[in-house]
Amino acid sequence: MPQISISWLDHIELSPKDGLGTQAAIAKTLRKQLVAALEGQGFAPADLVRCVYVIRMSGDFLVAYPWGNSPVLYIGRGAAFDRLSVHMKRWLHEVEGFGKDVCIQIRVCRPRRKNSAEMFKYVEADLIARFAKKFGSIPFFNSRREWSFEEGVDYTDTDEKQLRASIGVGSGKRPRWAIAPTPANRNYEVYHRGHDKSE
Repeated sequence: MPQISISWLDHIELSPKDGLGTQAAIAKTLRKQLVAALEGQGFAPADLVRCVYVIRMSGDFLVAYPWGNSPVLYIGRGAAFDRLSVHMKRWLHEVEGFGKDVCIQIRVCRPRRKNSAEMFKYVEADLIARFAKKFGSIPFFNSRREWSFEEGVDYTDTDEKQLRASIGVGSGKRPRWAIAPTPANRNYEVYHRGHDKSE
């Protein structure tokens, strides 16, 4: 299996609370925060192509998955800035309603291998597979596993450690709540659709 180089950006923290008001206002605020965070690391939105990103909650809340609790809401790939902008409009703004201390953390990595432009697809697939194996479900807002791209990469020990860290709670973190939507929540079916597809 091919070895690759994976570089991670510093964690990006976004606060929906700073965009109090309408759904559109929250999404706009999150987008502005993301641009500022990227610029602070020396990146422009156009630099984030062929990336893998993990959208997590930070604060007192985790998501209660079948086999354990995790802050992860979604694992995705592609042009990270564009994809994240779409998520902000469609569902990410809803995190504002999860609890008063909830913020959004985004972890982005840039997998690269010479003469192989699709390495990011393999890394995303492996992250979702690792998540499903550990927590008994794919992440909350993911719709499926990427079976055709799984187990196609030979990771270093350092890569493995970083992948595990991207889906775990994190050392020293002690969130106080693990939450799951009830049938009255409009995301109830979204949350449950991955439970039977994870094995």
